Amino acid sequence: MNNFQLTVLIAALANLAVLLLFPPFDTQPLGLTGAATFDAFYPVFDWPVKGTINSGLLYLEVFAVLVNATLAWLLLQGTRQRPSLPRFRWQIVLPWLVVADLLLLLLFPPFETRPLEARLAERAFEGFGFILGGSVQRGIFIPLLFMELLLLALNATALWLAFGLVDRGASRAESPGAPGPEGGQIGRSGVDRRQRPDPRYRGPERRRGGDRRERH
Repeated sequence: MNNFQLTVLIAALANLAVLLLFPPFDTQPLGLTGAATFDAFYPVFDWPVKGTINSGLLYLEVFAVLVNATLAWLLLQGTRQRPSLPRFRWQIVLPWLVVADLLLLLLFPPFETRPLEARLAERAFEGFGFILGGSVQRGIFIPLLFMELLLLALNATALWLAFGLVDRGASRAESPGAPGPEGGQIGRSGVDRRQRPDPRYRGPERRRGGDRRERH
């Protein structure tokens, strides 16, 4: 597992923790005769009085996180020769995953029921469906769609920053001009021979005179 895959794993666990801490709840009518309708997202430690967890919506959220994490894990799989670098660069993997998620969110948005007599009945979350499959009594549930787009933007931004830090750390570790253990440039001895003789060099010193850099 390389550092990019570790970042994906941490991001997936963080998303799952948020989903489980703030699950979707349904509310039961006062008469207990009608079907439960979607209410909102509440903290799991602040359970509503007559609320029940919407297990279908929660399973769908968890499934989406796992699918995205699995795809990113496979696409960022490292090679045997250089395990610190992914097979595909993260600058290509992350934008394509974001575009794919964005298309899915827009093609299959959340819908709400819109009764003909709005005064007699309230709007209720119905489910996810194809964007072209709406009707007069169906409309897009804007609050839930906005929340999905916001979470997608936050995840994309956080992963872009995290992958950038990992990439810079890997570049510094593998750069041939990185500082050696004694502060000089990487070479056979790790010491800058322009300052003092190299103890590993047994031949005569051919250079004569002082350091020419001091004259300027």
